[in-house]
Amino acid sequence: MRKLPDVWTEHPEIVRDLLREAGFTCGVEPRILKGRNPDWTCIIDGKRIGGDIYIHQADTILGVSMGAVVLVLLGLLVAAVVVVLWQARMITRLKRKPPGS
Repeated sequence: MRKLPDVWTEHPEIVRDLLREAGFTCGVEPRILKGRNPDWTCIIDGKRIGGDIYIHQADTILGVSMGAVVLVLLGLLVAAVVVVLWQARMITRLKRKPPGS
């Protein structure tokens, strides 16, 4: 048994219904990653493959809103730009010749 790929979709209900039609059992307690929502967990125990698959709403990553992720990334980008500008200022100050030389 193994963990199958997680699925991010804008239509989780449709994906769950498709997995059921394909032979997956959905709405069960996860066997591999404990703590996942059983409503969005589907399992399969076939002859060639077996495991759990987890369905997520497309605008989330591990339960975190994509808006929060974008804000964090934007903050990191701003911080990096500030550091680069500060370093450039320090370099130009050090390269200037002292007055009277």
